[in-house]
Amino acid sequence: MRNLEVALCDCCEDYILKFASYLMSNVDASIHIFTTTESFFSDEGCYDVAIMSEDFKEVSEFRPKGEVKRKYFLCEEPDVEDEDYIYKYQSIDNVLGKITELRKQKGVGASIKKSNGNSKFIGVYSPVDHELQLPFSMALGQGYRTGGKVLFLDLEEISIMPDLIGSEMERNLLDLLYEINTSASDFDITTYVRNFMGFDFIQPFRNPNELCEIEAETWNLLFDVLAKSDYDVIVVLFGRTINGFISILQRFEHLYVLGKPGDYFKKGQEAFMEYLERINVEVDRESVILPMSAGNLTDGTYQIQELMQGNLGVFVKKLISTKVKNAIECYR
Repeated sequence: MRNLEVALCDCCEDYILKFASYLMSNVDASIHIFTTTESFFSDEGCYDVAIMSEDFKEVSEFRPKGEVKRKYFLCEEPDVEDEDYIYKYQSIDNVLGKITELRKQKGVGASIKKSNGNSKFIGVYSPVDHELQLPFSMALGQGYRTGGKVLFLDLEEISIMPDLIGSEMERNLLDLLYEINTSASDFDITTYVRNFMGFDFIQPFRNPNELCEIEAETWNLLFDVLAKSDYDVIVVLFGRTINGFISILQRFEHLYVLGKPGDYFKKGQEAFMEYLERINVEVDRESVILPMSAGNLTDGTYQIQELMQGNLGVFVKKLISTKVKNAIECYR
């Protein structure tokens, strides 16, 4: 199998050399560097992927020789809504997470350990609709990276995740479910996946009617596919009790049940836990009261990255480490 041919084009030599160095260490691909538009214009090479600053866009369209199959443009504005445009000044992991062709290469999104084809499911559910259920789940996705390659699924009816991370994709979870339900052969899940802060995710629903119309059989097909994927950990945020919710929970290794301070919210959390006990749901579960709020998250005071790396991230990592420690002690 031949290596992927990748052209990196940017007039900032320092930036592009660091970019190239990272790719060479993490991706099975042949890397070609261009720091002037003239050198790229005169080059006759053919490339599977070209990642270029906008200075190279016009030149790339009129090269006399050499084909470029897919072009991505590094832009300096963070809120451009186009799949082919990627914000330049972010971590290279995030940049690569938006480039489908590189994600398929060995090394991109590499985990600490290889998956054995039996993915571990971690669930999050809040019977009181906790305001931090999405950031908490995303922090879990980042925290579980120490256990391998992680995928995050946001099953809220209307998710604000695209708004929080500034990422909007053409195909979302509904498209994946449709393909799973209708495809007679294997398909490539990586075309639906992007990366954020070290974990993968699939674009969530944006229409609340879509979620309630999906049958239990289709959900089970999705989780069958995910269980056989190369992800070691799959974190799932349940925004509502989807069709087949209880049977799906039986697949999960652990379920975090989020509550809020206050007797009213505590009662709702207790009622849900008692319900699971009454119907004998066999899933390890844990009540969590988050000692923080999501104030100022959407008004620009701070970013989701800051929340995940700050108090919330520390809180979640302690939860995970305590869980791992207890598991080791029980094993002994």
